[in-house]
Amino acid sequence: LRSYDAARGGGAKLTVALGSVPEVKEIISPSELQHFEHDEFEIRSKMTDQGLIVACAGTTTRAIGYAFFELLRRFGFGFLHPLKPISPESLILSQLDVHEKPRWKFRGTHYHTQHPLELTNLLNGYDATGSTADRQRWALAFPAWEDFLDWMLAQKQSYVEWMLLGDRKTEDGKSEDFELSDERRERLKQLLAAAHARGLEVGADVPLTLRQQHALSLLAEPSGDAGTDAQEIRARVQWLLSCGFDHLGTELGTTEFTKGLAAQDLVHLLNVTQDAIGDRKLLVKNHCSTNQHADHYKDPRPDRKGEALNFNYLTYYADPKVVSMPHTVQAYSLKDPAPTYGNRDFSDLSDWSKYLLEAGRPMVFYPETAYWVNYDISVPLFLAPKYAADRLEDADTLDAMPGKVPVLGQLNFESGWQWGYWLANSAQALVSWQTPQAATPRDRLSEVFHRLLSFLPSETLAPLSELLVDYADAQRRLLVRGVRKDGTQTVAAPGAGLGSATGMAYIQGSEGLSDLASLLSRYTSHGAPQPDRLHFNELWSDAPLQSLRIVRAAAQRGEAVLDVFMTNERAVFSRYQWYKEHLRPLLSDMNETFAALSQRFTALPQPRGLASREALQDLAVPAEMLSLRCQQVLALYDYAAHCMKNSSAWCNDTLANSRAALDTARSLVAGREANYGLANLGPGAEELVFGWGKPVPTAYAFGYLWAAHTLFYWQRDQAIVEKRILDPCFATINNPVELGLQGGGGKVVRYLQELVRWFLSNRMWHVDLSGCLGPEKEPSPLESPLPSASAVVVE
Repeated sequence: LRSYDAARGGGAKLTVALGSVPEVKEIISPSELQHFEHDEFEIRSKMTDQGLIVACAGTTTRAIGYAFFELLRRFGFGFLHPLKPISPESLILSQLDVHEKPRWKFRGTHYHTQHPLELTNLLNGYDATGSTADRQRWALAFPAWEDFLDWMLAQKQSYVEWMLLGDRKTEDGKSEDFELSDERRERLKQLLAAAHARGLEVGADVPLTLRQQHALSLLAEPSGDAGTDAQEIRARVQWLLSCGFDHLGTELGTTEFTKGLAAQDLVHLLNVTQDAIGDRKLLVKNHCSTNQHADHYKDPRPDRKGEALNFNYLTYYADPKVVSMPHTVQAYSLKDPAPTYGNRDFSDLSDWSKYLLEAGRPMVFYPETAYWVNYDISVPLFLAPKYAADRLEDADTLDAMPGKVPVLGQLNFESGWQWGYWLANSAQALVSWQTPQAATPRDRLSEVFHRLLSFLPSETLAPLSELLVDYADAQRRLLVRGVRKDGTQTVAAPGAGLGSATGMAYIQGSEGLSDLASLLSRYTSHGAPQPDRLHFNELWSDAPLQSLRIVRAAAQRGEAVLDVFMTNERAVFSRYQWYKEHLRPLLSDMNETFAALSQRFTALPQPRGLASREALQDLAVPAEMLSLRCQQVLALYDYAAHCMKNSSAWCNDTLANSRAALDTARSLVAGREANYGLANLGPGAEELVFGWGKPVPTAYAFGYLWAAHTLFYWQRDQAIVEKRILDPCFATINNPVELGLQGGGGKVVRYLQELVRWFLSNRMWHVDLSGCLGPEKEPSPLESPLPSASAVVVE
């Protein structure tokens, strides 16, 4: 505020008083604060002969911080992107009498450091290059952490947690021994001290036995002896508490899809952990994955009649103090269709949440505002309006649930701020703090956007809020429900999953492992972690699906055997007919709808301030990217359906249209990257965020926006169609050994991996599956040489 002189609304005529100083007590008496809740605050102003005095009061450091940032918002500041705060040209001054208290007591952000995000390295004690050798170099990114903590206060969040990662095993199969070192503890203490100074509570997410993605687990190597395992957990818990963590989060299973230890052993370990932390919260994720059951435990819900318990709900049988966290994923609300992780929707998770409240159990809802991997921000797709709408709808759904206890609060899983995702992150925080008062869902969502974007002038704010609500509606209709503008509901593709009837399945990204998982999920009991779709090459060939049908026939018999005898021509023709009748009209509607919505950004009045204009661009450019992605995908599917055997001028124009979308998107990416706001991350920030390198500390060899930087998923789709590729593992970017084994495996495992890679590259195989074992170098699909003859169409 010191930079604002009298001409800009500041100077000697403005005094801001915080806490319990005399200037505050003159305006807000201490007796008024006696019955305030922990996070409740008051802002009140008074005009005197010396000028305007504004008092910010609360009973805690955190509440006073909330009051101060709320005052700044009313002055015209914006705190939506943590690395790019918005300052007004002049302060907006008025008489104030503001009183606020929280909707929910617990309002947190889970910053998912298993993903290679801006702060992942810093929060795990690594510098931007992945080294732990120099504490001073590590601390160069500390200003960005302080920016994020200020964002937490501005958004009235109370709790932040992140996942601690374990050491990556070296080529000798040994760990670097940093994960539980004194040096790491000192770095963590510095991070926590900055949060505690703002009154924020901090937690560490440390799974019980998770092995995937370099997780640091409480029980790295189960011994099989209950006493020994309990002792190991208590030792690790004590190390974490010595760092200063206030609470702990944890997870069940060795991966999202595997249970690992017996259910009764996991219940025992949960109880051991809760006992070790005393009255602190133990927050346990109830994942949305399906087809996993807890042996010897029954579902307690009366209408389930003693069915086997979903393994993810095992927390119910642990210490009643344990906090259960039902976890939804991706851009789906509790009421949406959600064809992911084997679900049709999240109705069972919603019902489970309701039962927990009825049973009087502590429950924190655990949704997300970016899935990352290859679903949203990494493509990149502009899904922030839909995520914001989800969080509003789910908050209202949860509050309407009857129970012995209310919802304790919300912990939001976030995976990045760029490409407009700061809007969704901020929206979820707002709805956990405040209940919108408007009557209709559209008006309530508009109210959320109005408050968040209040730094914009009214002539921009009103049409922008309406536009964002229209985006949320269109994304729900087309991408989530698969309903065309004439009301027609798209049906699933022949032999494909439910997700193939939704627009989201076609514009999301995919790489080798996810394509393979999509195909395999059709023949197993486990659903893939993304919506299934009709793959491009299924419009011209049945390979490799024929071989998968043989595998299914051997396992299931019955009708699966008859399915084997469907000829390649019959299978392809049935998909072609479905494409013409169902998918193409949906893709065409998406292309037209999102192009029209994107054009409305160009008609918005531009705000005066540079930072405000940048915030608007941070929404307009991602919106244009979504339109271009729809254009590319429609053109590629048209080409795949009509042009594989016969070329024509129309085919050439169609392919050129897809290339034009890709080329335009490339120019937009370069412009956005210059405005990511990475300065406070220090040297090496660009390489950290969108470079390709080594998998340290995460299991990924690239920054979380590398795929957006290269438009990898766009390139891969383009290459599959242009080069007529059948190999589902073409252009894999993830290493299954690095992702799936503790510490990324060791020397022996990696040797075996290369041996298997050689074996799978044998010319006897119909499809070159060696790519499924991960990339050998940074991939560039459009620049890659043509694959072997076994992986392309032979005409």
